[in-house]
Amino acid sequence: MSPRKARLSLCLIARDEEAMLPDCLASVRGVADEVVLVDTGSRDATRGVARAAGAQVHERPWDDDFAAPRNLALAHARGDFVLVLDADERLADRSRATLRRIVDEGGDFDCGMLRLHNATRGDAPADDVLSGAARAGAPEWLPRLLRRTDDLRYTGIVHESVREWLSRRGERLRFLDVDVVHLGAVPSLRAARGKRERNLRLLRKRAAAEPGDPTALGYLANELLEEGRLDEARTTVDEAWALRGTCGPRRGRSILRIAVSRARLQLQARDATGLVATVEEAARIEGPHPDLAFLGGYARETQALAEPEPAERRALLDIAAASYAAACASRGAPLVESFVEGAASWGGSTRLGTVLLLLGRPGEALAAFERALTDRPDHHEALLGRAEALLDGRRAAEALAAVEPLLDGRPDGWLLASAAAAALGATSDARLLLVRAREREPAGFLAPHRRGRLRALAG
Repeated sequence: MSPRKARLSLCLIARDEEAMLPDCLASVRGVADEVVLVDTGSRDATRGVARAAGAQVHERPWDDDFAAPRNLALAHARGDFVLVLDADERLADRSRATLRRIVDEGGDFDCGMLRLHNATRGDAPADDVLSGAARAGAPEWLPRLLRRTDDLRYTGIVHESVREWLSRRGERLRFLDVDVVHLGAVPSLRAARGKRERNLRLLRKRAAAEPGDPTALGYLANELLEEGRLDEARTTVDEAWALRGTCGPRRGRSILRIAVSRARLQLQARDATGLVATVEEAARIEGPHPDLAFLGGYARETQALAEPEPAERRALLDIAAASYAAACASRGAPLVESFVEGAASWGGSTRLGTVLLLLGRPGEALAAFERALTDRPDHHEALLGRAEALLDGRRAAEALAAVEPLLDGRPDGWLLASAAAAALGATSDARLLLVRAREREPAGFLAPHRRGRLRALAG
């Protein structure tokens, strides 16, 4: 007798998704054995579209709770595994066979982490999103393939999650080679749907309903920061940080989101000493993480730039370089959570390259900038850093060619062009370029250390 074929249920919630839903359902045709949709009050043809595609449709009036309709869908699912998608998401064609094979094999995991690719525009072809040509940022790893058990439930009225269930199950995670394309993160679509205002309202409601839970406060603090409401964000971060003793891997609560929000406020206040303390405390609770290593490196780099004593300055730069290198060591590794964009890739490599320049190691700096540009070819700061590394490596002609396309409203490119021209003996050109750099000095340097180079070049 052949073994029973495993079943996969697609569970999703929807409201007024008549336009988006057909492509979502088409992407799982032949992969999912059943579709369970919970409609939260559509005024368009969403329910009819779903039924025409063979989906079970259940209705639950919207009452400011995302977890409740997800749990209703789970209650009606009958698969061995549950795939969770939203109507504005599509399973990538190249992942269909892989996902089906993983489900049929069963495996020794409860939660499969899938790569979510956020599109830069709503009509972007899937291949362009997956390749990065039309993707906003790096892919995110999200828990979207769940083993269906009797106690599988979402908690949290917004930013709902299965974290509590997963913690009870012993955190049996697996990162899967499965991709999902997300079209709904395009800023214009989010603004049109009022997602940020809705999320902020629900997060305040969730934080009030879950006193003593730093997770809700962490989400709220992040949303307030994005909205520029710094005073309220600071109060919320302080409240969440006071609860850090309830966080940690063994407690099933991460401190990372709260620590990064606190760090962002300290960066705005130019409080490098406080940032060091935040990073060290978060690492003690959370363990090593590229976000924390990156922030620690940034704090030490900032301190170094303000340090007048050469030996102490070099010691701080050495620490910063080691921290950035630690962040970059996670390049390409799957992470359950990350809130500092590019910490382990282009961002970490760019900062490492800058510190290596300050340490007088232009060859190593050039390699770091090249790695950053591999991850993000248009990163302006890395392009300038590459030109500066060529200049410091006595490759002035290459530096000048590299920096010419980068001349803009900031002084950085003009300054490097002036230095390269001077190194090539083009004295009059160097003087003219230096004048242009000084004219743009009020706009501020992209890399603060170049202010010292300007003073040295100006004599």
